[in-house]
Amino acid sequence: MNFEQLPLHDAILGLIDIDWDGAFVKLNLQVFIEITKPVEPYQLKFIGVTNFSCTRDNEWGPSNSVLEVNIVDDEYQLQMQSGDKILIKADDFEFKYSGL
Repeated sequence: MNFEQLPLHDAILGLIDIDWDGAFVKLNLQVFIEITKPVEPYQLKFIGVTNFSCTRDNEWGPSNSVLEVNIVDDEYQLQMQSGDKILIKADDFEFKYSGL
């Protein structure tokens, strides 16, 4: 599945973990895989990270939910419903279930 097809609209962002030595960033998310079912824990991991930036200004009001995602060249972009953006330049990503 390509990045822009991930079911991340309305996903709830929790912890962001940056591993400097390993050059990866992990986002812990609660994701609505199926609209009629409860959220499920997933991890979005970016591999070969060369740049990470994130705002938390809450320009549109406080929210920890994802609005949309895009990729431009090698930059992964997550637009939050707060108006904030998470920008990550990386070689690749992994999206996997992180529950039991």
